[in-house]
Amino acid sequence: ALSYFYHNRSGIKIEMPYCGRADLARNAGHLPDKASTWPNTGQENYELDVTGGWYDAGDHGKYVVNGGISVWTMMMQYERAVLADKKAQFADGTMNIPEKSNGIPDLLDEARWQMEFMLKMQAPEGKQMAGMAHHKIHDETWTALATAPSDDTEKRLLRPVSTAATLNLAATAAQASRI
Repeated sequence: ALSYFYHNRSGIKIEMPYCGRADLARNAGHLPDKASTWPNTGQENYELDVTGGWYDAGDHGKYVVNGGISVWTMMMQYERAVLADKKAQFADGTMNIPEKSNGIPDLLDEARWQMEFMLKMQAPEGKQMAGMAHHKIHDETWTALATAPSDDTEKRLLRPVSTAATLNLAATAAQASRI
Protein backbone atom coordinates (compact mmCIF):
# COMPACT_ATOMS: atom_id res chain seq x y z
CA ALA A 1 0.00 0.00 0.00
CA LEU A 2 2.88 2.40 0.70
CA SER A 3 4.09 1.99 -2.90
CA TYR A 4 1.04 3.99 -3.95
CA PHE A 5 2.67 7.23 -2.87
CA TYR A 6 5.80 6.83 -4.99
CA HIS A 7 3.63 6.14 -8.04
CA ASN A 8 1.68 9.38 -7.41
CA ARG A 9 4.72 11.61 -7.02
CA SER A 10 4.76 14.80 -9.03
CA GLY A 11 7.89 16.43 -10.40
CA ILE A 12 9.95 13.24 -10.59
CA LYS A 13 10.41 10.50 -13.15
CA ILE A 14 8.73 7.28 -11.98
CA GLU A 15 11.19 4.60 -12.96
CA MET A 16 12.53 1.13 -12.42
CA PRO A 17 13.44 -0.40 -10.08
CA TYR A 18 11.21 1.71 -7.85
CA CYS A 19 7.95 1.38 -9.78
CA GLY A 20 8.06 -2.41 -9.66
CA ARG A 21 7.16 -3.01 -13.32
CA ALA A 22 8.46 -1.33 -16.46
CA ASP A 23 4.91 -0.65 -17.73
CA LEU A 24 4.26 1.53 -14.65
CA ALA A 25 7.19 3.86 -15.40
CA ARG A 26 6.46 7.38 -16.65
CA ASN A 27 8.17 10.67 -17.33
CA ALA A 28 8.20 13.41 -14.74
CA GLY A 29 5.05 15.45 -14.72
CA HIS A 30 4.78 19.16 -13.99
CA LEU A 31 8.46 19.83 -13.77
CA PRO A 32 8.54 22.59 -12.76
CA ASP A 33 5.05 23.04 -11.34
CA LYS A 34 4.63 26.82 -11.34
CA ALA A 35 1.20 28.32 -10.88
CA SER A 36 -0.41 31.70 -10.45
CA THR A 37 -3.26 32.47 -8.11
CA TRP A 38 -6.72 31.80 -9.50
CA PRO A 39 -8.11 35.00 -11.10
CA ASN A 40 -11.16 36.84 -9.78
CA THR A 41 -11.11 35.24 -6.32
CA GLY A 42 -10.09 38.34 -4.38
CA GLN A 43 -6.57 37.11 -3.68
CA GLU A 44 -3.41 38.90 -4.70
CA ASN A 45 -1.78 37.84 -7.94
CA TYR A 46 1.54 36.02 -7.62
CA GLU A 47 3.18 32.83 -8.77
CA LEU A 48 4.56 29.95 -6.71
CA ASP A 49 6.78 27.04 -7.67
CA VAL A 50 5.09 24.10 -5.97
CA THR A 51 7.02 21.31 -7.67
CA GLY A 52 6.80 17.99 -5.86
CA GLY A 53 4.11 16.42 -3.73
CA TRP A 54 1.63 13.74 -4.68
CA TYR A 55 -1.13 13.83 -7.26
CA ASP A 56 -4.47 13.24 -5.59
CA ALA A 57 -6.14 11.64 -8.61
CA GLY A 58 -6.04 11.40 -12.39
CA ASP A 59 -6.79 15.10 -12.83
CA HIS A 60 -3.29 16.02 -11.52
CA GLY A 61 -4.57 18.12 -8.65
CA LYS A 62 -2.43 18.34 -5.52
CA TYR A 63 -4.13 19.15 -2.23
CA VAL A 64 -2.75 20.28 1.10
CA VAL A 65 -5.56 18.80 3.22
CA ASN A 66 -5.78 15.45 1.41
CA GLY A 67 -2.01 15.04 1.38
CA GLY A 68 -1.77 16.23 4.96
CA ILE A 69 -3.94 13.44 6.31
CA SER A 70 -1.68 10.93 4.56
CA VAL A 71 1.47 12.60 5.91
CA TRP A 72 -0.04 12.58 9.41
CA THR A 73 -1.00 8.90 9.07
CA MET A 74 2.53 7.96 7.99
CA MET A 75 4.10 9.89 10.83
CA MET A 76 1.66 8.35 13.31
CA GLN A 77 2.51 4.87 11.99
CA TYR A 78 6.16 5.62 12.62
CA GLU A 79 5.59 7.08 16.09
CA ARG A 80 3.42 4.14 17.17
CA ALA A 81 6.05 1.71 15.86
CA VAL A 82 8.70 3.53 17.92
CA LEU A 83 6.50 3.28 21.05
CA ALA A 84 5.90 -0.44 20.44
CA ASP A 85 9.62 -1.01 19.80
CA LYS A 86 8.81 -2.08 16.24
CA LYS A 87 10.36 0.77 14.28
CA ALA A 88 12.52 -1.72 12.34
CA GLN A 89 9.52 -2.33 10.06
CA PHE A 90 9.98 1.21 8.73
CA ALA A 91 13.78 1.26 8.78
CA ASP A 92 15.89 2.79 6.05
CA GLY A 93 15.92 0.45 3.06
CA THR A 94 12.54 -1.20 3.73
CA MET A 95 10.68 0.60 0.94
CA ASN A 96 11.51 0.60 -2.76
CA ILE A 97 11.96 4.37 -3.18
CA PRO A 98 14.87 6.48 -4.47
CA GLU A 99 15.66 7.73 -0.94
CA LYS A 100 16.29 4.25 0.48
CA SER A 101 19.71 3.84 2.05
CA ASN A 102 20.02 7.51 3.04
CA GLY A 103 20.04 6.90 6.81
CA ILE A 104 16.41 8.05 7.33
CA PRO A 105 13.44 5.70 7.82
CA ASP A 106 11.81 5.25 4.40
CA LEU A 107 8.31 5.95 5.69
CA LEU A 108 9.50 9.38 6.81
CA ASP A 109 11.27 9.93 3.47
CA GLU A 110 7.97 9.40 1.66
CA ALA A 111 6.07 11.64 4.07
CA ARG A 112 8.71 14.33 3.54
CA TRP A 113 8.05 14.30 -0.23
CA GLN A 114 4.56 15.66 0.42
CA MET A 115 5.52 17.80 3.41
CA GLU A 116 8.01 19.79 1.33
CA PHE A 117 5.32 20.44 -1.27
CA MET A 118 2.86 21.56 1.41
CA LEU A 119 5.37 24.10 2.76
CA LYS A 120 5.69 25.56 -0.76
CA MET A 121 1.91 26.12 -0.85
CA GLN A 122 2.11 29.09 1.55
CA ALA A 123 1.33 32.61 0.47
CA PRO A 124 4.71 34.40 0.39
CA GLU A 125 5.99 37.03 2.78
CA GLY A 126 4.81 40.50 1.98
CA LYS A 127 1.43 39.30 0.70
CA GLN A 128 -1.85 39.95 2.50
CA MET A 129 -2.33 36.29 3.46
CA ALA A 130 1.37 35.54 4.05
CA GLY A 131 1.93 32.17 5.71
CA MET A 132 -1.53 30.82 4.99
CA ALA A 133 -1.65 27.73 2.78
CA HIS A 134 -3.34 27.49 -0.59
CA HIS A 135 -5.93 24.74 -0.59
CA LYS A 136 -4.79 23.09 -3.81
CA ILE A 137 -3.18 23.45 -7.21
CA HIS A 138 -4.80 22.03 -10.31
CA ASP A 139 -5.42 22.61 -13.99
CA GLU A 140 -7.59 25.51 -15.10
CA THR A 141 -9.87 23.05 -16.90
CA TRP A 142 -10.42 19.35 -16.28
CA THR A 143 -7.58 17.23 -17.54
CA ALA A 144 -8.69 14.50 -19.92
CA LEU A 145 -8.75 11.10 -18.27
CA ALA A 146 -5.74 8.89 -18.97
CA THR A 147 -3.52 11.90 -19.71
CA ALA A 148 -0.03 11.25 -18.40
CA PRO A 149 1.23 14.03 -16.10
CA SER A 150 4.10 14.76 -18.51
CA ASP A 151 1.55 15.25 -21.33
CA ASP A 152 -0.62 17.66 -19.36
CA THR A 153 -0.46 21.05 -21.09
CA GLU A 154 -3.25 22.76 -19.16
CA LYS A 155 -2.54 25.99 -17.31
CA ARG A 156 -1.96 25.34 -13.58
CA LEU A 157 -3.55 27.58 -10.96
CA LEU A 158 -3.53 27.94 -7.18
CA ARG A 159 -6.86 27.91 -5.40
CA PRO A 160 -7.20 30.51 -2.63
CA VAL A 161 -5.70 30.01 0.79
CA SER A 162 -7.98 28.33 3.30
CA THR A 163 -8.16 27.92 7.05
CA ALA A 164 -8.44 24.14 6.63
CA ALA A 165 -5.26 23.94 4.55
CA THR A 166 -3.37 26.32 6.84
CA LEU A 167 -4.29 24.43 10.02
CA ASN A 168 -3.53 21.12 8.34
CA LEU A 169 -0.11 22.38 7.28
CA ALA A 170 0.60 23.80 10.75
CA ALA A 171 -0.31 20.53 12.48
CA THR A 172 1.65 18.26 10.16
CA ALA A 173 4.65 20.59 10.08
CA ALA A 174 4.74 20.65 13.89
CA GLN A 175 4.60 16.86 14.00
CA ALA A 176 7.30 16.56 11.32
CA SER A 177 9.52 18.96 13.25
CA ARG A 178 9.06 16.95 16.43
CA ILE A 179 9.86 13.68 14.70
